[in-house]
Amino acid sequence: MVKFIKIILILIVIFCFFSQPALAKAKVLTDIKVIHASTESRHVDPSLKKIIPKLKSVFKYTSYRLLKNQRLNLNFNQKGRVNLPGKKTLIVMPSDIEGKRIRYHIVIQKNNHPIFQTQVLLKNNSSITIGGPQFNNGTLLFNISGSMR
Repeated sequence: MVKFIKIILILIVIFCFFSQPALAKAKVLTDIKVIHASTESRHVDPSLKKIIPKLKSVFKYTSYRLLKNQRLNLNFNQKGRVNLPGKKTLIVMPSDIEGKRIRYHIVIQKNNHPIFQTQVLLKNNSSITIGGPQFNNGTLLFNISGSMR
């Protein structure tokens, strides 16, 4: 029995030793769309055409305007920053992998102080949209897509 436990421990150490460098070298291509959503008009930004059906199925806004589209090529545990209106900053950081999902740590800061933080598990090569702070009679939405390379 002791011999079996030693073999299991050795296998765990080998797995950890060889899997961590692979994770450290992996890059996560992260696209972030900052969207202003409101009910003040019926304008839909043509550049959001692909994600509008998903947005409308979750959110009850009538207007969606793309404010910013930023691509980040991040290492795991590397913070990517996106400047937001209202002197806020969106920070996204891929932190690890769980199965075929990328775990992102997401923080919104104002004056270098966090005002919102969460974590999401995002299926590789997919996207998620989360609601953010209020802005100009509407709300900021963040569409985050990730692809591990």
